[in-house]
Amino acid sequence: MPDTIATLGRRMARLEQRVAALERARRTPYPEWRDLPLTGDTTVPNEQQPPQFRANPWDTTEFSGRIGLVNGRAADKQLIAFLPDGFWPGAARTVEVASDAARTLQLDIDPKGRVQIRVPGGGSTRATWISLDSTSIRSDHDGA
Repeated sequence: MPDTIATLGRRMARLEQRVAALERARRTPYPEWRDLPLTGDTTVPNEQQPPQFRANPWDTTEFSGRIGLVNGRAADKQLIAFLPDGFWPGAARTVEVASDAARTLQLDIDPKGRVQIRVPGGGSTRATWISLDSTSIRSDHDGA
């Protein structure tokens, strides 16, 4: 029985933390977009859609814009950008992104802020751009 009460107590404490974060976020103004620092193997294909990011009050980092790939190829583990210190996720994150590639592409974002292309199955594929629109990652440090 005590294990059940302790488990419920931990769940209640986590729920109270989430409610407090949501209440705090409701009062906080939404942050401005910041330019995403790219590597030399990338470009900004459309100045109207520069690659950007922002950390919102809900422990989520949101991305938008497009990244151009200089050689017209997306290679597995190709480094394309760096998140500045303070925006690094607590654990490695992998998210799917839209692109003009024939294969599905993903982004790996590690706890040191490195943003790499992930080609499932390895290798490389033809691609001239990837879109970050509607992409987000959890940035909290709970390992979830």
